Amino acid sequence: MGKLYNSLLSGSSGRTGRIVVANVYGNEISRIRPKKRSGQPTAKQMLVRNRMKRCAGFMQSYKAYACKYYGTRNGMKSAYNMAMTNLMENFQMDFDKGTITPDYPQLAFSRGSLMAAVPQSLNLAGETLEITWQDNSGGIPERTTDQAQILVAAEEELLTFFAENAASRADGAYSLNLPVNFRGRTLHVWIAFRTADGKMSSNSQYAGTAS
Repeated sequence: MGKLYNSLLSGSSGRTGRIVVANVYGNEISRIRPKKRSGQPTAKQMLVRNRMKRCAGFMQSYKAYACKYYGTRNGMKSAYNMAMTNLMENFQMDFDKGTITPDYPQLAFSRGSLMAAVPQSLNLAGETLEITWQDNSGGIPERTTDQAQILVAAEEELLTFFAENAASRADGAYSLNLPVNFRGRTLHVWIAFRTADGKMSSNSQYAGTAS
């Protein structure tokens, strides 16, 4: 993909032959349209495609949140692009074994400058997951009302469940009633905070596993 400067095609979009020109957030880019594939994909190509599908499925529950609260746009890289990059980098492929293994502690669903969460404990009892964190607001009113955003992933199925605005920072705990397809599985949990007015978010923190 190339970026055009002072192009005769400035302000236009479309394609000529295999050259595609598009205006993306004020940046005019050109790229070669890929050829249609012929024949069956290789095992490596299938593994790469499968990783993309798994990453997209993993993000499905919190996609709308990530589009707003995964950092800020950097050139042509949107918050969504950056959130997906994090997943792609940490869904590790083993081409020899043909496997894809998520590095759960490195996965993130939120990026921002707000004070981050300090996870404390996870307790899974039947249909309920109890999540606790430190009230690190320091008594500052604006911080006590920050809202907890909680992401839960089921290890075997790579399913995720997103609890948005679950509780306040000052609450220090939240009891999540698990969906049926999350029960009886090993769960991975992350926590982030967002201000009550929705203007700022924190980095998400990996809280650990519960089973």
